[in-house]
Amino acid sequence: MGFALSYTQFLKKMRRRVKASQAVDSFQEARHRWLSLSLLIVFGIISIRAIAIHVFSPSADILENLARRQYQQKIDLSPYRGNIYDRRGEPLAISIRRPSFYVNPRIFSPTAQEIKQLSSILAMSPAKIRQISKRSNYFAWVVRKIELAPAQKVSALNIKGLYEITEPARFYPSGMDLAHLIGYVGVDNHGLLGIELGYDHFLQGEVLSTRNNRDARGESIYSDSLLALPEKTGKNIVLTLDSAIQNIAQKALVKGIEKANAKGGFAIVSEPHTGRILAIANAPSTAVGGFARMQPENLRNRALTDIFEPGSVVKPLIIGRALEEGLTTLDEVHNTYNGSYREEGWKNTVIHDSHGAASLTTEEIIVESSNIGTLRIAKRLGPEKLSNALVDFGFTQREQQIGFPGQMFGRLTDWRKWDSVTFATVAFGQGMVATGLELVQAFGAIANGGNLMRPYLIDHIESAEGGMLENHGSELIRRVLRPETAQQLRQVLKKVVEEGTGKNALLSQYTSAGKTGTSQKVDPVTKTYGKQLRIASFIGFAPFIDPHLVVYVVIDEPGNKPYYGGTWAAPVFKEIAEESLRYLNVAPDKAPEKDVLAKNTSDHLKTSSD
Repeated sequence: MGFALSYTQFLKKMRRRVKASQAVDSFQEARHRWLSLSLLIVFGIISIRAIAIHVFSPSADILENLARRQYQQKIDLSPYRGNIYDRRGEPLAISIRRPSFYVNPRIFSPTAQEIKQLSSILAMSPAKIRQISKRSNYFAWVVRKIELAPAQKVSALNIKGLYEITEPARFYPSGMDLAHLIGYVGVDNHGLLGIELGYDHFLQGEVLSTRNNRDARGESIYSDSLLALPEKTGKNIVLTLDSAIQNIAQKALVKGIEKANAKGGFAIVSEPHTGRILAIANAPSTAVGGFARMQPENLRNRALTDIFEPGSVVKPLIIGRALEEGLTTLDEVHNTYNGSYREEGWKNTVIHDSHGAASLTTEEIIVESSNIGTLRIAKRLGPEKLSNALVDFGFTQREQQIGFPGQMFGRLTDWRKWDSVTFATVAFGQGMVATGLELVQAFGAIANGGNLMRPYLIDHIESAEGGMLENHGSELIRRVLRPETAQQLRQVLKKVVEEGTGKNALLSQYTSAGKTGTSQKVDPVTKTYGKQLRIASFIGFAPFIDPHLVVYVVIDEPGNKPYYGGTWAAPVFKEIAEESLRYLNVAPDKAPEKDVLAKNTSDHLKTSSD
């Protein structure tokens, strides 16, 4: 019995061994098959590659490109932009050379001390420097177009894998004062604002590509080749702007805004006979840290991009059209209802005059800036003719385009949709919106004898070598007034300065004429007219007989009372006009009067409402 069990156990052991041996053999066979298949695939790939190399050999160009990728790197250098000049050739924007730094991340492995030093010099976080060093490519910018002093400190560190290159950069001799108009250029050499943006395709030069040779370790071999300059610069632009007048306007505007404790403002100076824009001042205009840190609000060119209700400065235009149509005369007497007027059907609307009078002549309506009198005359025109008059004077029209990015145009609702209240407010400049440039050109037509001129800011464009490419000049859009009507309006506007609401615009050596304006602003929160939100303005020209300049000054939201344009904007006009005419060597047309200066000072805070 025992023998039988032992034999049975023996057989079982033998069977297990046989099965184990068979499993091992099966695994080895499978492994041999996979190994053979893998070798076959590898051999096949090698064979295909060998055939491709020997039978279908790549061209010399392909091999050359392969070599270039291994031993050369392409760097696109910013082109030299064309310069921007004022009308007398003074540079407003020029290209200079500034150092930039780049690295080969594969060999750029700064120590902790070097990272700390770079971070301190470049005002860059250590984490960003470490991030650059961990990149897997062969090229990365570290910093571009920096000042010479920090660049010299960086070069002195002599960090392996960090290289210097010289690039064109932009320099603005006038600083930040012209930022609203000239704009600025980004690191990629493209214009980001103003003229730099609007005429970028002219100012851009041709990009220069250079190659930097590397050895097998990635080290630069011919780094001096990176100092090559672009072969062709951009085109130069010459503006109609006059830097001296721009400086006069900017200083006077800033001073006026500070005195009025105002939010901001702008001033435009134009030649009435040609349409040339001589100055566009904006405030506030300063920033700490340059363009990159300047608030967008302070970069806005209010004179060209803001639309607002102009107020009483529109009244001479409306009355001028009525004179042109023969619907009134300067000596005609109108009922002005003692300064308070309400039409039948008006529930909550009453029109007031600051100086209530039973009656006023047409001339007195302009001098005293009567809302009621202006409405009475406008009613003779009617809605359609009133709307057409504003359009004829250039409001809402694209013909005022000067090529400035973001330039806005006035808006006026269709006269067919006006009710009697809307008609009344449009008549004295509250039911419409306009831009500063539109108003300057409209008053230019009064100053020059009735011609609406097309405004222009670009005088001409020239090649880098100085050849003329485009020449812009004065252009008549249309005649809006007969010379006789324009002369009548000039006489009345002269009285506004001498006897009416614009006494603070009286010049000491030159005759002047103009109109004050004080309009309400809509509160962006309540969507209604704010009680203390006003636009104080003055627009005028000088000298009276042969106007050389039209000047429009807007003080936005004066914080000091009274909020009148005659109080805050007229003195700014006076300073700009007086100094600019002296600068232009215009002969004075009246003798200096000491008593005029004294009278202006005493009247400064006594000017009546407009």
